[in-house]
Amino acid sequence: MKIAIEGCCHGALDAIYSHIASLESQNGYKVDLLLICGDFQAIRNERDLQCMAVPDKYRALGEFYKYYTGEKTAPILTIIIGGNHEASNYFWELYHGGWIAPN
Repeated sequence: MKIAIEGCCHGALDAIYSHIASLESQNGYKVDLLLICGDFQAIRNERDLQCMAVPDKYRALGEFYKYYTGEKTAPILTIIIGGNHEASNYFWELYHGGWIAPN
């Protein structure tokens, strides 16, 4: 089993998935799981931005909403560990953890 580990992604999911796909192609292997450790920024909409305590440079919608709405699907099973740059209202809804988007 191949596991990719990413630090703070600040909502840049497309770039992460693209880079992993590039590494898979170059090295001839398949990543089975992506673990993102902290500052994931699961921002679903503009309202979530109001529930974040972050510096202005990180206050952006990002790409997660596309995965949340089903416009895109994560190409790799992705597990996240929330950080201090999260929409507290959304994570409060998932008090004991759970699926934040498909895959």
